[in-house]
Amino acid sequence: MDQAPQWYAVYTRVCNEKKVAAEFTQQHIEHYLPLLTTIRKWSDRKKTLQVPLINSYLFVHITKKQYMKVLQTNGVVKILHFDGKPVPIPEYQINNLKILLGAKIPINREPTELKKGQEVLINQGTLKGLRGNILLIKGFHKLVISINALNYNMVIDIDPYFVEPVEPSPDMKKKQ
Repeated sequence: MDQAPQWYAVYTRVCNEKKVAAEFTQQHIEHYLPLLTTIRKWSDRKKTLQVPLINSYLFVHITKKQYMKVLQTNGVVKILHFDGKPVPIPEYQINNLKILLGAKIPINREPTELKKGQEVLINQGTLKGLRGNILLIKGFHKLVISINALNYNMVIDIDPYFVEPVEPSPDMKKKQ
C-alpha cells in the first residue's frame, strides 16, 4: 500500500514555474503555484500580471512513488530537501498560503536591500529562525550566508526572499 500524499516544495529553473505547473496538470500531478497579481509599469504602459509569490518554487502533493515523475518533469531542478531527504510541508502551511492569497491584501514580495556583512534572520522555510551574516551576493537570486554554531562555520546558499535584516547580535557588535 502506498503512503498518503504529502506536500513538497519543488525548485524550478528561473521563470519556469508556470511551465512546470502546466506539465504537472498534463501529468495529473496535484500541485499548487501561488500567484500574486501585480501591476508592472513601463514608460509607455501598465500591465496586470500574475507572478509567482515565491520565485522558482511551486508545491506538489505526491506520494513517494511519484518523486521520480516529478524530478523528470522538464524545468524541475529538485525537490527541496534537508540532510538528503525531501522535506514534507504540513498541509496547514499550504492552506495558509491559499488563505493569504485569497484575502486579496497587499503583499510586498520585493527583497529588502541587503549588503555584504549584514546580519540577517531566515524568516521562512526549513531554516526559519537561524541568524547569519551575508558573505556573498550571487546576482539577484542567491545569497551566501555564514551561520556560526559551536565555533563551526556553515555556509548556505539561500534566496533573498527568505531573509530579513536584523540588528547585529551582541557578539557581532563586539567584533566590529
